[in-house]
Amino acid sequence: MTDETCTPIDGQEARTSEADAKFRFCLSEDGMKLGVSRYQPPSNNGAPPSTELIKKQVAEAGVTLPVDEDAAQKVLACIESGKDFKGIALVRGIEMQEPQDASFEKKGDLNFPVFPGDCFAVKTPPVAARNGQTINGVVTKPKSTKKPKDITITVGENCEFNPSDGSYTATVFGMARVRDDKIQVDPLLRVDKDNITISCTIFHQDFSGKPISVSQIEKELLDLGVVIDMELEEMDRALRKASIGNEPVKDVLVVRGRHPVNGKDGWLEYLVSTREQTGTEDESGRLDFKDRGAYPSVDEGQTVARLHPPTKGQGGIDIFGKTVPANEGRELFIHLGENVILLEDEITFQATARGILVMERNTLSVSECLVLSGNVDMGTGNVRVDTGSVKVLGNVQAGFEVRAPKHVVVGGSIESATVVTGGNVEVSGGILMPDGGLVEGGDVITSYMNNGRVLAHGNIVFKNEISNSNIQAFGKIIAEKGKGIIQGGTSLCSRGMTVNELGSELGVKTVVGINLSTEDDLDLIKERKHLVKELNKIDKILGKGDPRDILTRTPADKREAVVKIIKHRMNVSKRYKNVTEELTEKADMRQQELAGISIKVMRTIHAGVIIKMGGQTVQVKKTMDRTQIHWNQDERKISFGPL
Repeated sequence: MTDETCTPIDGQEARTSEADAKFRFCLSEDGMKLGVSRYQPPSNNGAPPSTELIKKQVAEAGVTLPVDEDAAQKVLACIESGKDFKGIALVRGIEMQEPQDASFEKKGDLNFPVFPGDCFAVKTPPVAARNGQTINGVVTKPKSTKKPKDITITVGENCEFNPSDGSYTATVFGMARVRDDKIQVDPLLRVDKDNITISCTIFHQDFSGKPISVSQIEKELLDLGVVIDMELEEMDRALRKASIGNEPVKDVLVVRGRHPVNGKDGWLEYLVSTREQTGTEDESGRLDFKDRGAYPSVDEGQTVARLHPPTKGQGGIDIFGKTVPANEGRELFIHLGENVILLEDEITFQATARGILVMERNTLSVSECLVLSGNVDMGTGNVRVDTGSVKVLGNVQAGFEVRAPKHVVVGGSIESATVVTGGNVEVSGGILMPDGGLVEGGDVITSYMNNGRVLAHGNIVFKNEISNSNIQAFGKIIAEKGKGIIQGGTSLCSRGMTVNELGSELGVKTVVGINLSTEDDLDLIKERKHLVKELNKIDKILGKGDPRDILTRTPADKREAVVKIIKHRMNVSKRYKNVTEELTEKADMRQQELAGISIKVMRTIHAGVIIKMGGQTVQVKKTMDRTQIHWNQDERKISFGPL
């Protein structure tokens, strides 16, 4: 900006003292820059040059835009040093801005991996349209005033977004993905659920085109905490193969520990034929509910079962160098029930009476059974027995009850009825409860269930489908051969779950989970509530003070009774403490126990299914095949892995 290329601005002298330093300003041809064209030093004690004086004289010249104070300091420095100050812009006009949409740019080829610290993408924010203004007040307008479009990008796992420069940076070695306006980095190093092996898809170059070396992958493994030998030769071979073929090599084992081999639990071999629970298949593959087969029965003196001992296991080593102990097989303890004896070899069981062979809570017995040839309906009324079991060849119809201290076997279906047993409930048909009802027992075995309400103190075993039902098993939930689908409702168990399919493509709300609370816990919790009530009742009578103070203020004729109440309170307090400690100990033990329990989905788990475990809740985001869900005790979270 020189005298030849700028227009002088006059008028400021009238309002400035003649003795003050004076600045003469000039305006660039486009009206966007204002500079100093001439300078007159002060006289007769006038004000010396300063930033404030410059700002004042600029304002007196009629300029309303702000002075750049850094530029003013440069002008003053030039004056002081005798240098040329022309070309320094004191005031700049407001540039006109055309609207500009937000943009997203990948900084390389994301078909190849990124490493921690790599910036692999940048977002430029939208810029709104804006009028410009020259220093002399001329307004310039943009060609368009449309609202610029923004881009919403969700930052997912393993990457960071820096809002100051719009950069996306990887935090792990993996593949940067942009899907459905979400950006994340999927790790390439895959540690198996037991921390025994690490596998990786090997690429010959990274996203910027730089070759990948064995040492780079080795560093990432070391950063993960791997201490055992790595498969360096395997990595090198895979890198060469990827480079030659110009395509990645999948599922390369880069670290290989040793899995423990657990011992086999003791098991009971039944030496009698078992009953088909839900009928048999005909030649066309359809279920024939009329042909149920025979419920297992034994004769007096018949050998019914043989006990097999557990075996020991072999330990392993994980990727962190820790020994992974093998679990020895657990010994199975079989208790003798009625009409069963143990022979001299201490492994063979024999019946002493004719009847039904029953295993209930590890007690093997042969019991009698009440058999009803038709339905439980108006012809029979509610069925209740004080001993033995009940076998219904027909249906248990809506509104009726069957109660037995042992087992209930239903040849047809349970229809909005109540069936409560101390033993197992076996239903050849289904459990249908559109109008309410309850099935409660040990093991509950059925073909299918719709709107059911079931509480099993043992396992729930089904074949085809459980839909829109609320069920809980203190043992396992098991799908035998058949469809094996659970969709809708809530299904909880304590010892694990094995099914073929969870949820549905339609997204029916389906909740499944592991709950380790047992009947003993419920009894203790109930007792603790009762103890708290008792303590509050005593405190209301005596108060919460020191027993000696209470006795001091008690009339002499009532002290004997108060002493008894105080002693009772001490006993109640002691029991309350013991119960609380026992519940706490059980809770700690079950956190460890939970790590060995899983939900196995043999075919498909649909998006939307809700998993509850260890006090946490996770919703499945996408449909997965052949999945095992378990509690990761080290990370204290629900983990998913392949079967």
